[in-house]
Amino acid sequence: MKQERIKFWEVWGQSDALYEQWANDHGLNSTQLFVFYALDQREGITQKMLAEYTGIPKQTVNNIIRALKADGYITLVAESNDRREKRVVLTEKGHAYSRELLIPLYALEERVFALMGAERVRQLIDSATLFNTIFEKEMLRRKKENDRKTE
Repeated sequence: MKQERIKFWEVWGQSDALYEQWANDHGLNSTQLFVFYALDQREGITQKMLAEYTGIPKQTVNNIIRALKADGYITLVAESNDRREKRVVLTEKGHAYSRELLIPLYALEERVFALMGAERVRQLIDSATLFNTIFEKEMLRRKKENDRKTE
């Protein structure tokens, strides 16, 4: 299994590098790209939800959101039931920039998926989902074991 683990990390790193290159080619870094991607898919989500959805640390999301707000790409809208919780919403300028950035990326992803074929794409998604589910459960199991040892 060592070879599979090494190959998995290699493939994961290559995927990250490809999205980082796309972002760099458009004057961003990958975390900024992922925030725009997430906002395009789930506009009006909170910073906490953005962090969970993208896997980006909360503080990094906060820094990106502050910069995007200062640049006029987003606005923050307070929740009616909890004024401290704010939803991140793309402005008109943010929508225009997001479309310019993401429509070509979506087209590229769709082309890659078409070349791979529907079955392989489904297998890729199913396998990644299964990996993440098992990994999360095993992390929790390990944490509980460690917590018991320290009690």
